[in-house]
Amino acid sequence: MLLDAYLAHQCATHSIRRGQLPALLQFKNPNKALRRYDALLAGALLDDDLLDRIRACPLLCGDGFEEALTRTRLKLASDAREQQLAMELRARRTFTTHLWVIHERSIPSPIFVVAFFGVETFKRVELPDVVLVETSIGGRLVTLASFLADNLRDPSYLASPFGRAVQVLYRDTYDHSYVFDVAEGRFTHELHDAPPVGRALLTLRNSTSLTPIRKER
Repeated sequence: MLLDAYLAHQCATHSIRRGQLPALLQFKNPNKALRRYDALLAGALLDDDLLDRIRACPLLCGDGFEEALTRTRLKLASDAREQQLAMELRARRTFTTHLWVIHERSIPSPIFVVAFFGVETFKRVELPDVVLVETSIGGRLVTLASFLADNLRDPSYLASPFGRAVQVLYRDTYDHSYVFDVAEGRFTHELHDAPPVGRALLTLRNSTSLTPIRKER
């Protein structure tokens, strides 16, 4: 039995009405208490104070409370994994090659601009036509490096609420990228992973999934 069903069972067994819950849990603000209780039933299981208040109330707690809490935590974790997997599968199906910008800050300023327009507005850049006409990966890297070096002379290019651009990822597949270092003005290594939003430059450089780009002989 999950937590919401268990607490509903306890309330029915002991004839506890919703309006009695704040007093049973020793809350002074009934409205706030009920909001927290509803949030707990909806899956907000990090409210340790409320959980301790329920444990201290014999009518609500009972012998099966901890088991119901554990089952609920496992169910929420499983649902989260399934949701993440579904999102990844959808992203893989809809993936198209593009540029992804790593900026100097992982937290934007102001935040509301990114919340309004979306992260991809400031992170994702479609490949220019001059790159798309190249059919080989080597040709694309050479052309793209030249294109970026020219355009990045303008400090406003790729600037955003995340600050200045420090790296530009050429994402040729969902989980592989060539990394262009803005300071060095060239592609320096590869990233064998899908980049998370706003990952800092230091984290990228220290990643075990990086391999240097080998120069063609």
